Amino acid sequence: MADRLIRFLDLDGRLLALRYDFTASVARLAATKLADRPTPLRLSYAGKVFRQDPEREGRRPREILQVGGELLGEAATGADVEVLRLALGLVRASGAREFQVNLGHVGALAPALARLPPEERAAVRRLIDRKDAAGLAAAAPGPLTELPFIIGRRDALDRAARVARDSSQAREAIDRLRAVDAALTDDDRRHVVYDFGEVRGLDYYTGIHFEVFVAGAGAAVGAGGRYDDLMARFGRALPAVGLALDLDTLVEAVPVS
Repeated sequence: MADRLIRFLDLDGRLLALRYDFTASVARLAATKLADRPTPLRLSYAGKVFRQDPEREGRRPREILQVGGELLGEAATGADVEVLRLALGLVRASGAREFQVNLGHVGALAPALARLPPEERAAVRRLIDRKDAAGLAAAAPGPLTELPFIIGRRDALDRAARVARDSSQAREAIDRLRAVDAALTDDDRRHVVYDFGEVRGLDYYTGIHFEVFVAGAGAAVGAGGRYDDLMARFGRALPAVGLALDLDTLVEAVPVS
């Protein structure tokens, strides 16, 4: 995330950064002004965020109108389902008909990555991100040569479970995804794809994570997931899951009826 922050010096020479997203602000609010409120907390927001993307410079605006929500204080699968279905519902409400949510879980890849020497993990994550099969076969033989290439509907869960059968942590992650899938409607499932090759956000998310894609948009229009470690940094340890949508990109991709 650090390379995407837009930084500048103020008149006193202090280094400042424009708001990258709302999640940290919401977490701080929940830990301070809302500290006495019972949980779970359901908080929503809308406003502008600012970020740069070195890989897409010139193709994505630096100023983004973002809407989103956070569900704080609920660790059960039902909270994951609630936020995922909220994302699906918001995209439907925009008028989009062709859209897809790529859903994964950090626990599927994390055990195999943790077994690598620390100095090799970043390089292997880059290979996974590029889907470099030959590079992975040479650098990380084992589950990492198969898991990152598993993407599909419900059958992808069975394939991933076979590949990760020797890791209890990975199996638990896949079981969590099965529980999410079981709670979705048939119409929800038409738009959900299970993706075991996403490594961006592994240092932030602690459970499920997803990206939202709409036909006509050149990039993801939204993302979300579980981030149970963040709230403790603000003095109030709570499980948390949320989502955010890039409203400008979403609206531009939806045909005017």
